[in-house]
Amino acid sequence: MEYTELADYPLPSGRLTEWVPRVDDERWAPDPRGLSFTHQDHCERSAPGSWIGTVFEIHRRYDVEAVRATIIAYMGRHEAFRTKVRRDAESGSWLRYTAPTDAVQVLDRAHDEPRTETQVFSHLHSWFGETVSPTAWPHFVLATIEPDDAARALSNGPGESFLLAFAADHSVMDAYSQIYAINEIDRLYAQALEGTDPELPEVGSYVDFSESERVLGESLTGDHSAVRTWQNFLAVENGRFPGFPLPVAVDRQPTSDAPAAQSSISSWLLTSDQSDAYNAACRAAGYNMQAGILAALALTNTRLSGRTSLRTVMPMHTRDEQKWAASVGWYVGILPMEIQLDNARTFGEALEAAATAGAANKGLARMPYSKIAQILESTEIPRFVVSYIDLRFLPDAAQWQARKGRALRSNCHADDEVYFWVNRTLEGLNISARFPSSDVASTNVHRFITEFVAVLTAVIDSEAGTDTVLTSAVQSVGVAAE
Repeated sequence: MEYTELADYPLPSGRLTEWVPRVDDERWAPDPRGLSFTHQDHCERSAPGSWIGTVFEIHRRYDVEAVRATIIAYMGRHEAFRTKVRRDAESGSWLRYTAPTDAVQVLDRAHDEPRTETQVFSHLHSWFGETVSPTAWPHFVLATIEPDDAARALSNGPGESFLLAFAADHSVMDAYSQIYAINEIDRLYAQALEGTDPELPEVGSYVDFSESERVLGESLTGDHSAVRTWQNFLAVENGRFPGFPLPVAVDRQPTSDAPAAQSSISSWLLTSDQSDAYNAACRAAGYNMQAGILAALALTNTRLSGRTSLRTVMPMHTRDEQKWAASVGWYVGILPMEIQLDNARTFGEALEAAATAGAANKGLARMPYSKIAQILESTEIPRFVVSYIDLRFLPDAAQWQARKGRALRSNCHADDEVYFWVNRTLEGLNISARFPSSDVASTNVHRFITEFVAVLTAVIDSEAGTDTVLTSAVQSVGVAAE
């Protein structure tokens, strides 16, 4: 499972159909449940054209009415899709409106002429970017592509199959939601087409979760420990979030021009067997794979920058009840992360430091940072973010590769942001990244990832286990200067 932009996915040529949800005006009702602080902040600051989504194959015959029934059933299960917001012009407050399950209709707009791969991409790229918004409904749209004979011959896939892609606003979906959708939509389609039982779990409503997060956020004050922790973390860099440890910033003269589109990569770091071996080394020392990933990143930082502290922000899911596990929504908080290696030289010492850093602020993810930022009067946004997710045990994970499933994100524009998404799957360990489009950023991000792999494989290949010394960088890896 990779996490890339749409441009990096091999779309087929064929017949394209748009699927657009619709609710009649009279079916929308005012909803007193508040927006989460994260949702509100996103509505106020989201960049136009921003979306996330998923693309995958459904290995069954294409049927228009079955697709329609599937989308209606999917949206019926998840209230996040059936809610919309608008800002009151006088008070400035955000108002929510919600539609019942039976209010959703889905319109299909088939394109008469077959499309080439390039035409399919161009259309979806434009349509998703122009349609999806946190303040417009629908904030979730889909497309199907029935591959033509040439595309089907190249794919070596099943005789009866089609591609489904969707885009959603981040306010109603997170990474887990993107990935769960593959299993859920496929099973709902099988039910619509063949009458099989989808065997899907009951799910809670993200709108209910948002209300509870709102109440929690309203209880925060300036003397709360979460607020003080973030204040102290940001104070290290004069109120700013930590940046990538190597030079990446674009040297831009002050103009009215918006930041440039960022570059993006996706790379497989370890095979499945290598991932198992690295995890075994972490477990032998009494730690988990997440601590191992953070330890390797901290060691990479020391080997390249010479600094013994790695400072970053880490997203963590907030699905703390079973009813939220498969629910569609934005169940994510962030943690301040500072890994102090100090005099640590070995893998075992780095593991201990990473685990200590991870445990220090674990409970902060549930505290809405957007509310904390309001209290601190901060408008800063994260600059260096590291995410780690183990996806091996999600439903139907063994089928993702055959279905060509992939999580998608739109292109971002920023001068100094670097994001790493490290995912462990049944195929191995993958990293997706976005970073500024400059020579210095590209050089340093690629070199950081190369050295990261060197640390991982050094642990796997070493007979010294946790006593492996990893604080010296290989001579072939240099650092570009601004």
